[in-house]
Amino acid sequence: MTTRQELHKQHPQATHQRDVNYDLLRVAAMCLVIGVHVVNNYMPVKMTLTGPAETVRFTLFALFMTCNPLFIMVSGRFNLTFRVEKAARESDSGLRPYSRYYYKRFVSLIAPYLLYAGGLGFVAYLAMDHRSVGGAVAGTLFDLFSGYDDSVYWFVFMLAGFVLATPFLAPMMQRIGRTGAWLLIGLASAVAAAEQICALAGYPLTFLSSFPWRGLLFYYLLGYVLEYYPPSKRARHALYAIAPFALAWTVATPTLFPGHPAQVNRTLTVAYAVVVAAVFLFFRYDVHIRSERARKAIIWLAGYSYTIYLVHSPLSKVAIGRFLPTPTNGLQYAGVSVLMFLATLLAALLFALIADNLLLKPIQRLLRRVRV
Repeated sequence: MTTRQELHKQHPQATHQRDVNYDLLRVAAMCLVIGVHVVNNYMPVKMTLTGPAETVRFTLFALFMTCNPLFIMVSGRFNLTFRVEKAARESDSGLRPYSRYYYKRFVSLIAPYLLYAGGLGFVAYLAMDHRSVGGAVAGTLFDLFSGYDDSVYWFVFMLAGFVLATPFLAPMMQRIGRTGAWLLIGLASAVAAAEQICALAGYPLTFLSSFPWRGLLFYYLLGYVLEYYPPSKRARHALYAIAPFALAWTVATPTLFPGHPAQVNRTLTVAYAVVVAAVFLFFRYDVHIRSERARKAIIWLAGYSYTIYLVHSPLSKVAIGRFLPTPTNGLQYAGVSVLMFLATLLAALLFALIADNLLLKPIQRLLRRVRV
């Protein structure tokens, strides 16, 4: 019987069929990113929780932060199947396969970003900050193009960089095979482990920052590896058993090592990578959607996940957070958080339904008519 890896090796595009589990991963990541901003950013008031309440809040925050690696892993799984040779055979120009690929990614990734992040950011500056039109334009341009560290949309900048490198990363990943792919993942994990251990011990190995396969790029490659060279069922279950301890270690790091933050954002650590991989593998291989109605609902909702990601942040600040009651204790904080999550999700979905069908999709159809 031909395995999935062998089928991909023979015909890398032959396995490209609709897999609802990836739509489910998109929906899960979408909900998690809203959860992150609810419990950590856009509550009506910045409460300083203490004791068990803060432990629960921060644990949930750490778990919700898997949203960014999950989005990146799903992107890597699909983008890294790009075939330069196949695209070149369909083109009469050596550069055309690359230009076509980049243009398609611009239409699907950057055009919605410019439309929604720019438009809603402009409105937020006018409505919330009461800036002049010129001030709102300046603020919007800063948010759109300020880059990796300053923008609330840093994820788009990060993913755009990976997309630029994809036509060159894809042939590498397709040619090195199972052994080479897992060796690369293992080497990157070992470097990350050495980097964190030495940093916690007070002797940071700064030269490791020159290692190219670090940070969130690791997850971009890992998404591809876990799809085409997946671990066995026994290995997955072992990872599920280890994941809670890895999460506990991640959350406890600031307490055990004062001055060292819990690395759940852009710095790669092995413990947090275990948590992320466990979540990814669970939704990918161990959740089975048998209802056709549920499948259609998940696929439908996943189609709006990117727009919901782009618009939920300004909607939380402008249309929701300012109208919610101010919590005074941990239980009220939890209740208001749930209320804000549901309100944000529904508002963002309603916005996406209207704006995507009336504005974004017609624009994208026009852009796709352009021959590149």
